[in-house]
Amino acid sequence: MRPLDLPICHSFEYRDVRIALDVEKMIPVAVDDVGQACLEEFGAHGSIAKTAAALGSRFSPDQVESALADVLELRRRGLFQGPVTTYSEEDYEGLIRRLLRMATGNIELYLAEACNLRCKYCYVDSHDALGNGLMPEEVALAAVDLVFRRSRDVVPNIQITFFGGEPLLNKPVMKSVIRHSQELGRKHNKKVMYSLTTNATLMDDEVINLIKRYNFGLMISMDGPPEVQDDIRVDIHGNGSFQRAAENVKRLMRRRRRVTTRCTVSNRHLNLYDIVTFLEDFGFTRVALSYCQGKSYALGPYDIGPDHRPTIEREMDRLLVRWMEQVRRGEPLNSDPYSGTVRSIHKGEHERAPMLSCGLCRGCTTVGIDGSLYPCHRYVGMHNWVVGDVWAGVSEERHEWCLRNYFETKKKCESCWAVSFCGGMCAWYVSHEDGRCVAPPDWRCESLKRWLERGIWIYDTVRKECPEFLKAIDQQPEDRILMGSGAPTAVRPTGSGPRRRPGT
Repeated sequence: MRPLDLPICHSFEYRDVRIALDVEKMIPVAVDDVGQACLEEFGAHGSIAKTAAALGSRFSPDQVESALADVLELRRRGLFQGPVTTYSEEDYEGLIRRLLRMATGNIELYLAEACNLRCKYCYVDSHDALGNGLMPEEVALAAVDLVFRRSRDVVPNIQITFFGGEPLLNKPVMKSVIRHSQELGRKHNKKVMYSLTTNATLMDDEVINLIKRYNFGLMISMDGPPEVQDDIRVDIHGNGSFQRAAENVKRLMRRRRRVTTRCTVSNRHLNLYDIVTFLEDFGFTRVALSYCQGKSYALGPYDIGPDHRPTIEREMDRLLVRWMEQVRRGEPLNSDPYSGTVRSIHKGEHERAPMLSCGLCRGCTTVGIDGSLYPCHRYVGMHNWVVGDVWAGVSEERHEWCLRNYFETKKKCESCWAVSFCGGMCAWYVSHEDGRCVAPPDWRCESLKRWLERGIWIYDTVRKECPEFLKAIDQQPEDRILMGSGAPTAVRPTGSGPRRRPGT
């Protein structure tokens, strides 16, 4: 790891709670005025005498003495010592080599570079990914053969995702893929699983039978009540799609207990609280929000930009109040954007190592209808980002080029307090159609940092008010907490014990 010239302490306030964060270990502590000042001054001077002198004109001697004792105890336990570190060039080289060698059992088939809807915000408007028709059977079966080869003997399960466009435009090929992959699964003693992302307007009983028989992972794209859905998600004639989708989803729900929807949020409809509660009342057992975000170098007419962030913040605060009430009552969390962040903070699984889950064509390789391979489905139609084909496989040279291209954008992160927590922006978001990567704008980073601060506050609140929730999500004993409720008032740790660095 390589040291950075960053303060070890990041202080912020959220909902009248002041928190200081160990930037290297990403462990938060709740502080008062004197505790915050003491941490910051000690981090700047590294000296008890200089810190006491700097604080003497602002606080009483007893306050300074108590706060210094707290800070020294935290340092004795390994906190706020620094330096803040990030990946060295050698670390990046090792990560690249690791990603190039990894086996994978995942493949995503872009069954249709076509769609029966014309959603106004669709990001593929700038790509060549909707006007090319359907994937031929021979391409789809070659893709299945490829994922079995890539899984080698080390990956026991195969995951095949059907995507588009609208994948159900190509139902016969989807059925052929299932037959062929099931045969190969039996031959190689591997379990084969399937996922489907669909707008549901073409979902008939035959598709529902397949979903039931093979227990598909399923993502239904629905954006809210009729006045939202029919404004944004229209067909090729401009007609709304809510009624057709709703009828099919209700039929599915009569046969499947748990159904997930992905709601895409555009700047035309920012009433998130009303949209989420509508989708839950409709019957979805999980509601995921996805924002129209444009790219790092440009915003489209429907994308969420900096001017929309205040409204988004207000709506997310409304949803947060609701989420906290549900946690306190032990209710199901159908809309749950926070548990992942809470878990990461509590267990120390922050994303110091970027792209390990995605891997840029390792964890999420997508096949276009002509057999071209892309890093993920969002790249389909971006011809400068093709990384191979289903017959020859992923080109190691192209894969390495993608990784190096993306990692260049992370140099911007080296001046940011969230460097140890944020894995970086989605690779597609920073990928230009011409093959360049463009670092994210400052406002996007600021919104992400505010999200992290909210998550840290949530963790602190849950830890104090709902400890059973933490037990349920990470199954760790409470003695991992640095200090108990008897901790001094100036500086009260809210995190757990020393973190395991990801990848070690």
